[in-house]
This record gives sequence, C-alpha cells and structure tokens, in this order.
Amino acid sequence: MQPNNVFNVRRMQLYLQKHFTDHYRFYGMGMLAVFGLMTGIALLTILVAREPFRQTSDIVGFYYAGMFFCGLLFTSRAFNELGSKEKGVDFLMLPASQFEKFITLFLVTGIGYLLFYHISCYLSFKIIESVQLAAFGRGIVNNYAFLDDPKEKVYIYYGYIILHAAFLLGATYFHKYSFIKTVLSIFVLGFALWLINCVIVTLIFGFGHDFWKRSVPFLLVSSLEGGPTSWHTTQYLIPEWLQNTYLFIIKFVIAPVLWTIAYFRLKDQEI
Repeated sequence: MQPNNVFNVRRMQLYLQKHFTDHYRFYGMGMLAVFGLMTGIALLTILVAREPFRQTSDIVGFYYAGMFFCGLLFTSRAFNELGSKEKGVDFLMLPASQFEKFITLFLVTGIGYLLFYHISCYLSFKIIESVQLAAFGRGIVNNYAFLDDPKEKVYIYYGYIILHAAFLLGATYFHKYSFIKTVLSIFVLGFALWLINCVIVTLIFGFGHDFWKRSVPFLLVSSLEGGPTSWHTTQYLIPEWLQNTYLFIIKFVIAPVLWTIAYFRLKDQEI
C-alpha cells in the first residue's frame, strides 16, 4: 500500500471480508443475544406474569433500552484488538489504510447495528403479538409514532448518534473496559459542565435565591419567589437564536467532530 493511498474500493472490500471472517461468531452470538433478550423478556411478562400488552407504548421502553445499551456496548468493543499486543500489531500492520479500518468499524457499529436492531425489533414484535393472540386472544394496538407526535422524539436518535460517536472515540482511547471507562468519562464531563453552569449562573444572578439549584445548564434558569402562602416561578430562557444554534450543534456538529477525533486518534495508535 502506498503511504498516500488513503482509500481504495477493492481494498476496502477485501478488508470488510476479512473483518467479518474473523468476527462472524462474535457478531452472530451478539445478534442472537439481542434478539433473544428482546423477545424473551416480553414473552415472560405475557406467559409467566400473565400481563398482556395493550398497546405499543407499553413495550417501547424495551426498544429504547436495547438500542442504547446494546448498541453502545457493541460500539465500545470496536477497537478491542488494540488491547492485546499480538492482535494490535496484526490490526495495525494489515495492508489497509487506517481510514478504511475506521470506516469499516464505523459502518459495522453504526449503520450495521441499527439495521440489524430494527429488523430484530420488528420480528420480535410480531412474535410477541402472535404469542399474546394465542394466549389471550388480544392483539397489540399500535399507538406510538417513533418519529412524530411530538416531533421532539427524533432527538432521541440524535442523542444515540452522539453517544455512538462518543463511545467510538472512547474505544480508541480505552482498549480494555472501554464501556465502563467511557461511561465514567461522560459522567465526569457532564459534572464539569454542570459546575461551570453553576458558576456562571451565580455570577450573573447572585447567591440570593440559589438559582443554580433550579437551572437547566446553559438553557434555562428558574427563580422561586413569594411568601409563606403564595409562590410563583419566574423563568429566564436563553434567546431563540442561541436555542437554534444549540439545535444545529446537536444535529450536525457534535457527532462528526467526535468521529473525526476518533479517526485521527486511531491513525496515531502505537503498540
């Protein structure tokens, strides 16, 4: 491979084939485990607890919990080979560019996982509904729109994409116990941002009413005022243009920035 040869379609195809040849057992067992958990927990609720599901919203919690937990756990193992010297050398010395290796893991943990997961959810739902019809003669009413009513639900998926990028970045830094270390890193970062927000709110509004206790970081501050028998809340919201800026950053900036950092972090890896 030439040093300046970053991407080649044929080489990418060969690397994808090698990747799936090396990991097909792990991926297969993971797929069966995710499908089995989704279906098994719901069937136990129906057959053992004798609690039929009346509508889709009763089981949508399983869908979101599985998407986040299983998807992020899977992503955290993206560069697990780098945790072993022998496997790490093999990974870095393969005749494929680091960009091709990164794109492969990005496609597998991102698009590949979501595609499989939603197919599994659909099949699982059909099995659950069939078993419930057989056991109770009652179907499941579809009353939940995943991307609509309210439209804000789409931000759940934006949140997942951002977390996927964060855990992919974490996988390039933490080669062992990546999931736990990335969770702790996100918690520490969130706590640091909360402290910064508390300082800013206190400097602006003062210490008088403990504004920092009733604030959404960098978005909203509430003031509780009144006397012994009457209380009212005054809210201070950031300007609309800043809200739109936040939304743009959430939608289009955070995840690409984290993916880019992850790529350059992988590119600089040494064993």
